Amino acid sequence: VIPLVVLDELERLSKIPDKEQDIRKTLEFVRTLKTVPISGKVADYAITEHVKKRGGMVATIDKDLKNKIKRLGGSIMSFSNDKIVLES
Repeated sequence: VIPLVVLDELERLSKIPDKEQDIRKTLEFVRTLKTVPISGKVADYAITEHVKKRGGMVATIDKDLKNKIKRLGGSIMSFSNDKIVLES
């Protein structure tokens, strides 16, 4: 699943010329996923608030977000050396 706030952030980032091509490919993929109504202006903040209230697992490669989620007791799914890594 993907939070609506992340879709919104990707849409904004897709307007940056240097990132446009990569973001468009990402958007094509994530639009195939089910969306969940987590909204806000900043994706990281909205996600951490959701985890704070409800717990959960977050898929990310963002180090700062990983650390915040772990401090809140959430779990992380990420990639390392072409493998899926689960952290709690």
